[in-house]
Amino acid sequence: MLTRSLVTALVSLVVVLSGDAFACGDKFLVPSRGVRFQRMVDRESASVLLYAHPGSALSETLRTLAVEAKLRGVGYRPTLVTSVTELEGALRAGAWDVVVVDLADGRDVVGRLSAATAPMLLPVVHEASRQAFAEAKRHYQRVLKAPRRSQAFVEAVDSLIAARARSRTRSVARAGG
Repeated sequence: MLTRSLVTALVSLVVVLSGDAFACGDKFLVPSRGVRFQRMVDRESASVLLYAHPGSALSETLRTLAVEAKLRGVGYRPTLVTSVTELEGALRAGAWDVVVVDLADGRDVVGRLSAATAPMLLPVVHEASRQAFAEAKRHYQRVLKAPRRSQAFVEAVDSLIAARARSRTRSVARAGG
């Protein structure tokens, strides 16, 4: 009797767990078949202004990590300016979605932005105290700390573009409803 119920339980278990029951999640357990969740960002229509003084830490980072080429490679339209005159001209000439600056230049750049079409600012911190970094995080939506790879710039710009799209969606929903 015990053997019969044990065999029945095993057969039932095999029937229940066979075939399609395993198909639900095992593909996620295989390392080469994982799902990669990415933000849906319209990179082709987004323009990024990179502002860095020659000889600054940000200028060196942009050069060594080939940030402009990386941003262009993933679909963004980056433009590098290296002087205040070029910055002012670029801000007058185009509608920028994100402006990448050194943290030291952040307040100066904010003062030059038009309130109506103000882009998202991405300050980059290279050497700053914890207090200065915390203060920067309070003032700006996103702060990039000592990036060591160009992908960090892409991810930061992606998050700002996504945040901008979410805020536009919310404001349209409020105005319409």
